[in-house]
Amino acid sequence: MHRRLKVVALRHGGRLAFALCVLGQAVWGLPAMAAEKVVMGWLPATDALPFFVALEEKAFEKAGIEVVNQKFTSPTILVDAYLSNQIEVGPYGTAPGIALAAEAQNPGSLKLFGFSGGVADTDYVNSSLLVKTDSPIKNIADLKGKKIGHMPGIQWRTNTRYILRNAGIDPDKDVVLAELALNVQLPAVISGTVDALITIEPMGSMGIAAGDVRAVVSNVGAKYITSPWFGGGAVMTTKFIKERPEVARKVMLVLREITDKIQANFDQYRPLLAKYVGVPEASLPVVKKLIFRNERDVDEKDLRSEQNVIDMLYKEKVIPVHFDIKGKFVRLDDIK
Repeated sequence: MHRRLKVVALRHGGRLAFALCVLGQAVWGLPAMAAEKVVMGWLPATDALPFFVALEEKAFEKAGIEVVNQKFTSPTILVDAYLSNQIEVGPYGTAPGIALAAEAQNPGSLKLFGFSGGVADTDYVNSSLLVKTDSPIKNIADLKGKKIGHMPGIQWRTNTRYILRNAGIDPDKDVVLAELALNVQLPAVISGTVDALITIEPMGSMGIAAGDVRAVVSNVGAKYITSPWFGGGAVMTTKFIKERPEVARKVMLVLREITDKIQANFDQYRPLLAKYVGVPEASLPVVKKLIFRNERDVDEKDLRSEQNVIDMLYKEKVIPVHFDIKGKFVRLDDIK
């Protein structure tokens, strides 16, 4: 009998060891294998919805990942946190323009692996030009001589200047630009601290639903810069990819599944914006949906659109060198 057990153990050593491990955990209360800790950073915006869904459905936990959750209110500070290795992954919500500018100045530090944003002339709306409800401003040309608030960081500062210049307005002489953190944007335009505001979702929908502001231009990024306009992106540090490739692949697989779910039924997950972003319950029905493109689904059109952003950043002298977006984008199969 003992000899037979020995033969079985030798023949099926791997499975026997696994079975004994599971039995030990169940009977003797031995600890299970520790989850992989991953530090993730996000902004309170619709772009980060995949992260919120993954947390609610414990998708990372099921994949053996323990999330160390870091919330930011400034897209620039978020990207700085990647460069200083304070965070490893941005599961959507990182401004691609800021990330690419940082990568240009610190080559080999970051990789994009997904996009979120708006598409011109569709229901996918990422950005808006807002004014107070009773403002006389009717179009972009009316912004001359006004004070304009916008998202903090090089991405929206450059975007705003580019949009204004193409409308015949000198951003250095004809207007005053003010960077505003997400939490003070709507109060600033409502109080008259700024005459107009360029912002992202759900800030636009929240202000419009409350009746405090109106949109002069919806999807301003997609209409005046490039379409689709990706105001958000999914980012990993190259250090994280190189040192923990299997965990990086797990993160990508989780977000593939989650973004597919959101694309199929945005309305089902929209209520999470109340919990994580602070959207009032009454405003939820009017919050605009975004398009989410995980690394498997990003196509040539998407990459060309983001290349247009790189071209603009280079033309505006924001980045020191011109480069191809394809070298900054990573897919699941690229990680070995």
